[in-house]
Amino acid sequence: MRCFEKFLLLVIFFSLGIFGKAALAADPVERAIEACEYELTHFCSTVTPGEGRLMMCLGAHEDKISVGCAVAVYEAAVAIDVLAGLIAAIGTACEQEIIDHCATPASDTEFVVEAGQGQVVACLAAHESNLGNSCKSVISELLSN
Repeated sequence: MRCFEKFLLLVIFFSLGIFGKAALAADPVERAIEACEYELTHFCSTVTPGEGRLMMCLGAHEDKISVGCAVAVYEAAVAIDVLAGLIAAIGTACEQEIIDHCATPASDTEFVVEAGQGQVVACLAAHESNLGNSCKSVISELLSN
């Protein structure tokens, strides 16, 4: 398998792990949930998950959370930050390719791109031969790090 395809598969699997419903046990977010089970049960059981509410609840009880929970939350935040950086870099460098190959026209001047679950990355992988130099360049740069 070529390096480009390995990278795209890695990003897809990582994206699915963080944002998908079937998170893997090795996923940093899943590890944080497991590490913070006591805290989430005892301090945040009435909080509706989503939009950062559980994180805010943990923050409100930061003086009571275990070191293991704090470390796991930090590691999950770092993983999400890295993924966000990858997504931003790919989005910037591959903007035209995403519009050309992955978007659906919503009007004469607007396009809709179905994001999430690795759909954009899978679309770029499917159109690898049509990617421009800047798009290929950022992916190569990310692979070298």
